[in-house]
Amino acid sequence: MQLSEFKTKFQSIKSSGFIKSHRKGNTGVGHTLEQELGLTENCISGPDLSGNELKAARKGAGGKQTLFTKEGDWVVSQKDYIEIYGFPHTTKIGEMSGQSTVTKNPNKHGLFIKTTDDYCAVMHGSTIIVKWDWDTLVNQFAKKFPACVKVFADVEKRDGVEYFHYNEAYRYIGTDKNLFRTAIENDMIAIDIRMRTQKTIGKGIRNRGTAFRMNHGKMEELFVKEEL
Repeated sequence: MQLSEFKTKFQSIKSSGFIKSHRKGNTGVGHTLEQELGLTENCISGPDLSGNELKAARKGAGGKQTLFTKEGDWVVSQKDYIEIYGFPHTTKIGEMSGQSTVTKNPNKHGLFIKTTDDYCAVMHGSTIIVKWDWDTLVNQFAKKFPACVKVFADVEKRDGVEYFHYNEAYRYIGTDKNLFRTAIENDMIAIDIRMRTQKTIGKGIRNRGTAFRMNHGKMEELFVKEEL
């Protein structure tokens, strides 16, 4: 979809007022917007709107959104990582989890982010667990987000069902290595390690991808922001 077409359709959606969610759960706000725009659900690495990644969020919602997933260079193997730093899975009996949200400050598992001029790394004490060079991260980010259109919605609940009024849209343009590094160092971007063992079904490690995630309200720290 071209950006000009999106603007026209967004104004129509905005004028429609509250729209019943097409899906339960956290992803309802994005899925409903895509359906109303006539877009198919996008799980590939490229942008949705002719060079612009489309994101939607509930106004006032906390939490983070995924910017992209990218595996780094595992200095400690994934198998050793779970064996050394993992913990019993809370729901998968007999399995070990390596799930961890990592920021600049050590979390309860002792993991934290360290940055240098050359790389960004997840550390435990003086041990590098996994690391990425800055060019790799910025190139992956630029691939997924050459620019970003973000739509915000007011939310009402009626008989337990969410209704969304999509009434604000912004376009975020451009980033560079320095902005990305600064956002990590200012604790605006977290790294989510998302893996566990699958020994009970005869497999090794299930890794859903290491994700770089950012607070919804901090997007302008990485981009130039313009209202649509």
